[in-house]
Amino acid sequence: MKIYTIEQKMSNSGSIHDIASDMYDREIKFRSGAEYAVVLASYYGGKGYTTHETEIAAINQARKLSGYSFEIIDSDGTQYADMGDGFLRPNDC
Repeated sequence: MKIYTIEQKMSNSGSIHDIASDMYDREIKFRSGAEYAVVLASYYGGKGYTTHETEIAAINQARKLSGYSFEIIDSDGTQYADMGDGFLRPNDC
């Protein structure tokens, strides 16, 4: 299992849409074979993420979350954007 840590952000910085919490570090635990995670904004609380072995599985989960704030990341923490064609690309923004 690989663990990626999203470091705590400074209190009262950013927005409620950030996946980083202003209260604690968030650990994303990638089970064996999982390469991607769909991480809800820390605002929602709880575990707040799912892990996936493929791009398409992560995209399908993300599309179910319409109306929620989230990011798709890989096990190294790279954030991705859904290209709308079943593929992800690194989010350069």
